[in-house]
Amino acid sequence: MTDKPHPSRSTEAFFGRRKGKPLREKQAEGLATLLPQLKLDLANPAPETIESLYDFSVERMRLEIGFGGGEHLIHRAAENPSTGFIGV
Repeated sequence: MTDKPHPSRSTEAFFGRRKGKPLREKQAEGLATLLPQLKLDLANPAPETIESLYDFSVERMRLEIGFGGGEHLIHRAAENPSTGFIGV
């Protein structure tokens, strides 16, 4: 009988990616140019209403958790112009 080394918990209980894929050139450009304009400054107080974050009249809100590259979120936002989308 041979004694096999027991794998550590850090390797046996992990599901998913340990490290994300590198950004494509277009994604990196968008991050560098658009994020400074669109990100929330957490040093400032929270807005009175979440709708005030948008430049249009928001009828409903949608939170997309784990929105990947954002393609689906952009598609849905184009289909639903009165919905405020937040991707995290």
